[in-house]
Amino acid sequence: MSEVKISPFPEIDSTINPYDRTAVLKSKETFLKDQLVRVKEIEYLRNKLRWCYYREGVNHLQKCRHLSVQYIDLLKEMENGWFKGYKFPYPEVNEQ
Repeated sequence: MSEVKISPFPEIDSTINPYDRTAVLKSKETFLKDQLVRVKEIEYLRNKLRWCYYREGVNHLQKCRHLSVQYIDLLKEMENGWFKGYKFPYPEVNEQ
């Protein structure tokens, strides 16, 4: 059985000019779309695990272990929830 590929958390492009509204909005839209794709991939993994438990019956401990380990690792990674907030790219301020 193969593992389900889950995308990593999306990163915000730090090179965006914060005064360019269209670039910031496009970055925000891309960031949120990538997060939704990740959530759907995790839901797919959960459904695959659920069906594996149902299909394998009493042998689910051996047959579905790889899916459950992958899902538990994802849950450990999600300490602050499934979503990250979009942190607005602020310009660098030189204090003197």
